[in-house]
Amino acid sequence: MLFLSRKLSLPRPTIYDALHVLEDKSLVVSQELNGKSVFSIGNPEHLLQMLDTTSEEIVQARKSMEEILPQFLHSPRVTEPKIKMFSGREGGQQVMRDILWYKDITTYTLWPVNKMIDIITPEFLEWHNKRRVAKNISLESIRKFDDTQVDTEKYPYLGIRAEDLRTVKYLPKGIDFSMSYWIYGDNVAFISAGKELYGFIVHSKEFVEMMKIHFDLLWKEAKK
Repeated sequence: MLFLSRKLSLPRPTIYDALHVLEDKSLVVSQELNGKSVFSIGNPEHLLQMLDTTSEEIVQARKSMEEILPQFLHSPRVTEPKIKMFSGREGGQQVMRDILWYKDITTYTLWPVNKMIDIITPEFLEWHNKRRVAKNISLESIRKFDDTQVDTEKYPYLGIRAEDLRTVKYLPKGIDFSMSYWIYGDNVAFISAGKELYGFIVHSKEFVEMMKIHFDLLWKEAKK
């Protein structure tokens, strides 16, 4: 006990309290030896049983949350910030994760894909594409003319395979941009693929309606 107290920099009573908690869970066993309490490791199978039980509880909790989440999202008591800001590569990834709260919808993007590969990382984009498809989120995407050269052999999940639920059009040559947007639900997510490297989400039905007009105009000018 003195060894644990010194090793963990904790007083002995705290160590005893923690051991008694583990004892209640059958993870350690105590016995009296020469008037002192001696603790030893319990049957390791108990730990496996606890992990199995915990895993089942987490799965059930997630399932329950997914069932009631739509009610929360549409509840008038839910107050969502109109604008949420993020910074850095992790911030850009967090913006994209927000899209995955939805399912069975069509979304719309203005997307400089070659720049996004470097900023968001190929690994994250592949993961995000799988999750998006699993949630049946289809995508109409406008890209730069230069993005026709994206290496779809190296990055097949960025192409136009039927299973990726993505339709792509390209703007005329010479039109360049580094700021992207993604329209989904009542939100528009923006991510900078330039030097500024930041992102933000605007939650507003009126703003979505305005941005959809912008997207539709570009979609008419873009070519497959």
